[in-house]
Amino acid sequence: MFIFNRLGKKQITQDELEEKLDILRLPTSYVFTPVNLKEEQKKFFASDDYNPVFKYNPVKNINDKILRELSSVSSVEDVDPRISDFYLKLIDSKSEVNDMLNAVGHNEKITEISRRRFGKPSEKLFKNSSRVLRGLIKSYKLVQKKNEAREFGYDEIERIMKEFLKELGLTDWTVAKSGRIADEAMKVGIKRKEVLIAPDISRSPQDLRKSIVHEIGTHVFRSYNGLVSGIPVLYKPNLPDSQDIEEGLATYNEEYMNVLTYDALRRKACFTWMLYWAEQTSFRELYNALTSFLARNLAFDFTYRVKRGLGDTSLPGLYYKDVMYFRGYRKVRKAIEKDSSLYEKLYSGKISLKQVEWVDDGLIPKPKLTPNPAEFERVFKKLGI
Repeated sequence: MFIFNRLGKKQITQDELEEKLDILRLPTSYVFTPVNLKEEQKKFFASDDYNPVFKYNPVKNINDKILRELSSVSSVEDVDPRISDFYLKLIDSKSEVNDMLNAVGHNEKITEISRRRFGKPSEKLFKNSSRVLRGLIKSYKLVQKKNEAREFGYDEIERIMKEFLKELGLTDWTVAKSGRIADEAMKVGIKRKEVLIAPDISRSPQDLRKSIVHEIGTHVFRSYNGLVSGIPVLYKPNLPDSQDIEEGLATYNEEYMNVLTYDALRRKACFTWMLYWAEQTSFRELYNALTSFLARNLAFDFTYRVKRGLGDTSLPGLYYKDVMYFRGYRKVRKAIEKDSSLYEKLYSGKISLKQVEWVDDGLIPKPKLTPNPAEFERVFKKLGI
């Protein structure tokens, strides 16, 4: 139960707070996917000047009630002060995400909240993204995109993913079909320990390797270790800083395990390039700029990624989340080049670079499970990919 201190603020136990946080419903990816996306895409391609007008379907929840209760919490009484401070920041972060979900369809609010939350690309990051788009990529360890005739469909991918999890001892994780995945086609469902796959998914062997390294080798592994960290929320995404590292480490692993292609790197760089300068553009204007170096469908997909969450896309606005992919990758890459011991420590849960000191100080344990490239390669060969 809540305990009031002398200032009238509330103290709460870790278990009580975790119970409250678990009630929150913040399915950003689902809410930010327009219910009329396909119809608006057809209208867009049938015209030379039409800008999509997206509509959304927010989910019912009691988030406001829970967050009001948590807004008066001053500390978590039964944990280290550093962890208590982390939880207080997490409450504020959850409130910010809730505000963003409530603002869906409102261009100015989505732009303001997402820019504040995720940050705008720096000038240096923009320049580095521009270099990638120009093909100046010698500093990156990339592999050639293979021209493979074979394509795996859902049934084969489900079987391979299940076998891979089993081979690595992740027997409490499973694979499930999901019709709610937009353009990702595959993502990790943390609460139910699932790898979710779109029913119409298609992957070449090379692309499936990349997906396994990204989803299982990063997101599942960090979640697995977070569950035994003693801080329950470290098994799932939390603060923006940790999300930068989460996605940055996933791309770093693709490079580390020889599955990162130029196309994949260019995609991440392109998001940064757009988010640096395109806030005042309409959907059509940004799309037209992208068609100078991307195919029509790809240009639409990229534009949609940074314009989702908006309503009338003829008006200015951006959703800044996708800055984390290229920024996080370069941040992780630079940090590990400076100190290679960070790689293992970053698997102690879904932590940021700042929280690595928690591992050093014994506040959370070192990870039980980290990727082994030789082991991954062995399983890839066994499963025929």
